[in-house]
Amino acid sequence: MDELSESGKELLRKVLSRGRVVYDSLSEDERRAVDELLRLGYVRLYVEPNSKRLGDALRLVAPSGTLHGRLSHVRYINYLCLALVLLMPSLSLYLTVRSLIMGYTSVGALFLVITLGLAYVAYLVIRGSVAA
Repeated sequence: MDELSESGKELLRKVLSRGRVVYDSLSEDERRAVDELLRLGYVRLYVEPNSKRLGDALRLVAPSGTLHGRLSHVRYINYLCLALVLLMPSLSLYLTVRSLIMGYTSVGALFLVITLGLAYVAYLVIRGSVAA
């Protein structure tokens, strides 16, 4: 540590406290300190994709050619599957109400339990598709 300059020591403290530091946010002095830390082997540089710019690049690439057709087809299939997932609890809820109106309370209770289970599964599927 004796071979490090003061700015190098400060930057090393910053990196150790935060875990990582964005290179673009560093000043010119700090960038020189990064070069010093790299040369001495105290830190390593990692390259990560920028999600905003990568998304812009995908938007620019996707409309041309067959990629756009494949993406829209996959999106259409995903929406169709989500509609089916939502339709199943709705059908079960209809059967619950219909059996309760007809006076079959035990069958209505069974359909109500099935409806709650399907609604929970639909919630998990929709939450998973939104997160992805």
